[in-house]
Amino acid sequence: MKNISRVKITVTVIMLFMTVLVAGFVHRFLKPTIFNKEKMENYGAIMFDKPRIFREFSLLDQNDKAFTPQNFKNKWTLLFFGFTYCPDICPTTLGVLNKFYAELQKENTEKDVQIVFVSVDPTRDTPEKLRDYVRYFNTGFTGVTGEFMSLQKVATDLNVAFAKVSGDGGNYLIEHSGNIVLINPRAHYHGFFKSPFDPLRLRLAFDSARAQYTYDFEQ
Repeated sequence: MKNISRVKITVTVIMLFMTVLVAGFVHRFLKPTIFNKEKMENYGAIMFDKPRIFREFSLLDQNDKAFTPQNFKNKWTLLFFGFTYCPDICPTTLGVLNKFYAELQKENTEKDVQIVFVSVDPTRDTPEKLRDYVRYFNTGFTGVTGEFMSLQKVATDLNVAFAKVSGDGGNYLIEHSGNIVLINPRAHYHGFFKSPFDPLRLRLAFDSARAQYTYDFEQ
């Protein structure tokens, strides 16, 4: 009987050891990889050594409510500037962001992430029009616009250029930067992603930036 008890104890110890070993392996496997600066740049991600603080602003979201830097607090924000009449860059980028966000939702890691589309065409892009536009891509996205000078101030602080280009018959387009801006949970300008975009590469670079931020914050 004593031998049987010893065997049971030995087996139990081995099973516990294997459980801990497997749990550790799974944890390391699932934990996002933190890329070095060179690899991040290879993935089209430029992260600042020291995130930048930008000026206060007040814009208007798709529900006619004020949108200020407070809306960035406690969330990671991927911000893209464009306009609803944009023929190619904007719909393509929002389509990529939709796939990116859908992957986060599959793993329930989207709770601290928001996607914001900022229209730099306030004359045509009313809050109502913006609401319908962003919902076409994802009902969780937020559309934002505002007065021209306010938009220009925000865009300047986030290194986003845009300019109106006249067309035939009074129509016009707006040339604008194609980068996706990243704002961290402290509402600081954390960095940006350069086009062209791929959902998987964007996801891996974002996960790395979020993991690095968490690591630095805990030190």
